[in-house]
Amino acid sequence: MKKTPLTLFLAFCWGLCIGQSPLADSLRREYHKSKDPLQQIELYYALAGEVQMQDLDLSLAFADTLEKMAKAAKSQLGVAKALHIRGKAYQDKGNKAAAISTFLQQLEIGKKIKDQGTQADAYNALGGTYQDFFQNDSAQYYLLLGAKLREKMGDLENAASAYSNLGNVYSDAELHDKAIEYLEKALEIRLKTGDERRTIFTYNNLAVAHGAKKDYDQSLDYSYKGIAMAIKNDNKFVAGVMLGGVCHLLHETGKDLEAIPKCEQSIQYLQEAKRETNLVFPYVNLAAVYNSLGQASKGLENALTGYAIMQKHQLMDPLAVYYEEIAHSYELLGQPQKALIWYKKFQALDDSLFTVENTQVLADMETKYQTQKKETEIAQQQLQLEKQESQLFQQQTWILGLGFGFLAFVLLGWLFWNRFRLRKKAELDAAIIQEQKLGLNAVIEAQESERKRIAKDLHDGIAQEMVALKLGFSALQHKIASVAPLEAQQVGQLAAQLDDSCTEVRNISHTMLPPMLEQHGLAPSLEMLLRNTLQGTALQYEFESSLVPDQLDEKVEIGVYRVAQELLNNVIKHAQAGKVMVILYLAGGSLILRMEDDGRGFDFEQARSKGSMGILNILSRVNTLGGVFQTESAYPKGTISVIRIPLTNPETNQHGTEH
Repeated sequence: MKKTPLTLFLAFCWGLCIGQSPLADSLRREYHKSKDPLQQIELYYALAGEVQMQDLDLSLAFADTLEKMAKAAKSQLGVAKALHIRGKAYQDKGNKAAAISTFLQQLEIGKKIKDQGTQADAYNALGGTYQDFFQNDSAQYYLLLGAKLREKMGDLENAASAYSNLGNVYSDAELHDKAIEYLEKALEIRLKTGDERRTIFTYNNLAVAHGAKKDYDQSLDYSYKGIAMAIKNDNKFVAGVMLGGVCHLLHETGKDLEAIPKCEQSIQYLQEAKRETNLVFPYVNLAAVYNSLGQASKGLENALTGYAIMQKHQLMDPLAVYYEEIAHSYELLGQPQKALIWYKKFQALDDSLFTVENTQVLADMETKYQTQKKETEIAQQQLQLEKQESQLFQQQTWILGLGFGFLAFVLLGWLFWNRFRLRKKAELDAAIIQEQKLGLNAVIEAQESERKRIAKDLHDGIAQEMVALKLGFSALQHKIASVAPLEAQQVGQLAAQLDDSCTEVRNISHTMLPPMLEQHGLAPSLEMLLRNTLQGTALQYEFESSLVPDQLDEKVEIGVYRVAQELLNNVIKHAQAGKVMVILYLAGGSLILRMEDDGRGFDFEQARSKGSMGILNILSRVNTLGGVFQTESAYPKGTISVIRIPLTNPETNQHGTEH
């Protein structure tokens, strides 16, 4: 529906009415006093952030109004701020595609107007969105870019946001000590700067990280600090989320009676903040508490209420917990048939159910159900013909038992045989793959040995001889300069050409066997490769490296270097790009090389089907290192190529998204 000025004004007034925090009041007063359109945009952006804490739908209306104000003032920075508010609303609503698209538009504007703060905000938001959808590689990539940019700007407050979100990524990866390290760094900055609104989120994330370590006392301490600060700042959304976490922690420590009022308060706060999707956590926590206390009716009531919200919004987390608690409630209520249905849903969703304990639970429920069914059938038969039907039932039971036993024996034998056949096939396939890898390794090692030999011959043989010739020409030039000046000049030109040829031979030698690789490592060698390769072109480049050890396995260094050479040649020859960005970093125990250009794009599958030698060379080298190679389209144009190589002894690195 198209928004009229009156509609936008009413939306604005409504937002002011719900934003009753001291900060919102102050922003409202400053907005009405200001006559400067650019200052009004800044104030309205800050006010929109306050509204977003309480009503996501209303924050979308604020984003629309902010965009209109920015366009009227011809402020690209204002448009970027509107996109940020809109993208955060999409993110909190669970619309990943819309959020990422919106943040990429914000990033494009930031680069266009060369505003580092806008770019850093977009990087941080993109990282947070990928983190919400459990894509930690992409999350770490964007958060690292945002953190570096904030550090470069000297922006401590927003650097704290980057530290906080990096901590959350490590928490998702279950590297809790590393997560706590980054989160405490963020907390220290925020307590010093007095940024209470964001400190609330840091307290929550520290509580989650300590809870995951089962350090419940520390987790509760951070939770209560965060709740007190959230209530002080009238942030019922975060207070509700953290109270739900406290309910879970109290339940985990056996304090179920103390947990009930915390869950109820959590539900009340989240309802007042209109955060329906977040209600699924306190409802399932409350169901678990009531089930633990043996009050199955209340447990089932809360579980079904939360499950209805899960279905309404098509949520996946924590679906497995709902299945388990609903099944538990039905089991406690003496309804094994319904309990079995929900346990089977839980089994299909959660692989961890295939443990001895959970399998035994299913077996017990199956036995209860079958027993109840057979008892009902026997009772009906006894009412009709007690003695005769009872004997007939026993005979049928024996026959069926023998039949099912025989079928089970046959099925079990077939399963064992099929498992044996598949294992042998897997062993054969593994042996073939190993032989192929050994063959590829031998070919690549032979290529590298030949490169070293040729490079040495060029550098120590031909190059030295050419230097000697050049020196001879120079000496000859000096001798005949006084007798035949014209001929001396021609000899000098020949000496200069020979000197250029010497330089070219040395460059070829260094390209075939770069001395930097052995002396200084992979990252400096890649940076020199970019500088030497692109210095005679109009192509601009950026290079970043993070957490990369100074020394890696020689095969890894050479392999990644050769792949980078091939990718860079493809960009120069085919991409028609103006800029290329290369980043080398360590994530999840793997060395990752990411090369992005803004050229015309690249169809990887088509190139591979045509048998492109460059692509086949890249795939061969990556496969021999046990890695993977992927390409995708960049936004708004260009190509992203990613090589991921697992390391034998990777340097290990150590939750909620920063708003």
